[in-house]
Amino acid sequence: MRAWSHRRQLDRDRSPEAWVRTTAHRLAISRWRRTVRGRRAPDRALQPDQQGTPPDAERVALVAALRQLPEPQRRALVLHHVCDLPVHEVAAEVGAPEGTVKARLSRGRAALRTVLGDDAPNRTEGARRA
Repeated sequence: MRAWSHRRQLDRDRSPEAWVRTTAHRLAISRWRRTVRGRRAPDRALQPDQQGTPPDAERVALVAALRQLPEPQRRALVLHHVCDLPVHEVAAEVGAPEGTVKARLSRGRAALRTVLGDDAPNRTEGARRA
């Protein structure tokens, strides 16, 4: 919706995708902060119960492991592996050299492997084959 309301400005920009990703990232952070504030607020019982299917155990473990990483590593991993951006686009998105992004990806994968256990790379490879 925000992109539509800014469509004239985005038509003139060189990379509207970067604007959309940055806006989505900021909205996600804002929602996360709102959620955290809502949990701390004494009137949280007034919020309607959210019913839905609970996430599976692997997703919960992955999210918990990602939260333990520094933000630059976490952002590089998510942009590269979840958003399927190549390294040079991740570098442009985060404003860092490609070598730095590669180092963040390598260190982030190693940290995830440590947190999730030794079988984590096998699960990832199996998921890619499926």
